[in-house]
Amino acid sequence: MNILAIDTSTDYLSLSILKGGHLAAKFHKKADRKHSMLLVPMIEKLVKKSKLDIGSIDCFAISIGPGSFTGLRIGVTVVKGLAYALKKKIVRVPTLDVIADNAKSIKGVICPILDARKNKVYASVYKSDGKTIRKISKYLLLPLEELLKKLSKYDKVTFLGDTENNNFDKDWHPKAEVVARLGAEYFKDKKFVKAEDLEPLYLYSHECDVTGR
Repeated sequence: MNILAIDTSTDYLSLSILKGGHLAAKFHKKADRKHSMLLVPMIEKLVKKSKLDIGSIDCFAISIGPGSFTGLRIGVTVVKGLAYALKKKIVRVPTLDVIADNAKSIKGVICPILDARKNKVYASVYKSDGKTIRKISKYLLLPLEELLKKLSKYDKVTFLGDTENNNFDKDWHPKAEVVARLGAEYFKDKKFVKAEDLEPLYLYSHECDVTGR
């Protein structure tokens, strides 16, 4: 099985290809708002580097947000077009899950945060035993102060994301190899979405879960 994974949810562009279960190629760099210019050429480059052709891709795994509205639309549009034209499968991977995976080797509570503007953040809370990680909250949209209040019951929280509360690492950005790995699990469980139904994950209410899950 060959999976092409894409993340355009932040100011980084991240792509990877899993070929037969192994990482064949990856790209992960700051895009400086050039996702629309870089995405298709980088897909072509990675497919070639993996010694595949685009028709050999069995599934597209897309990081669906929450995140940058413009970036997400670019990634989703490209995946919709490719999957529809090639009649391939699509799986959606929530971006906060991908970000949290960066810190899964740290035991305890993990909270990725993305700036949602208008004095609010996107966030979710996870717990790790040092090897595996599980989500223990809904996907959230709320003021940072309220999030910190919710987390005050924990002795220690590892924060990561585009916030001054980040106490993990500068390279917290979602990585496509994680999107591919999680996407492979979704593929195995047949959690597919049709190209015409693919949309970014938008959080509207004060506290909400993923629509349709």
